[in-house]
Amino acid sequence: MVPVDKFSLVYDAAEDRLAWDNQDRKGVTTRLWLTQRFCKGFVQALAPMLEKAAGGGPPGSEAVVQSWEQAAAMTGFGKTAPVRPDATTPAGLVRAAHIQPSTNGLKVTFEFGVEDSRVIELAFPAIRQMLAVMHRLYVAAGWPLEVWPVWIRAPAADLPPGTVN
Repeated sequence: MVPVDKFSLVYDAAEDRLAWDNQDRKGVTTRLWLTQRFCKGFVQALAPMLEKAAGGGPPGSEAVVQSWEQAAAMTGFGKTAPVRPDATTPAGLVRAAHIQPSTNGLKVTFEFGVEDSRVIELAFPAIRQMLAVMHRLYVAAGWPLEVWPVWIRAPAADLPPGTVN
């Protein structure tokens, strides 16, 4: 198990997959290929965990709470240099992801290749940021968007009139 410090997501049209490029503490990079099918299950697993972690407000206000949480996460979304894999970067198709709660977020272990894995621990705002990037790549790929919760797809769509986001 290799812990990951930094990652980038990019859509590869030739592969019709997302590439999750990651870098460990020693600067070693790995490219993990995520298929549309994998991404769909990944989003379906992460969204309820984020919704539960955010808690709720009064009944019927779930969309508002999630929209605010998403907006707050994106205000902290900074610009960092992307991970740059090179010709020697190992790559593998992700077969499974194991998601576990951590202190302030989630720990995700990606299984790929032959008995290889990468572990990344993300705070909840970073998970929301990652999902926002993944959603933009989904749109660019032309993949079906019904898997995405409304607070990612159209954050203000289900808000009551007069709600500021």
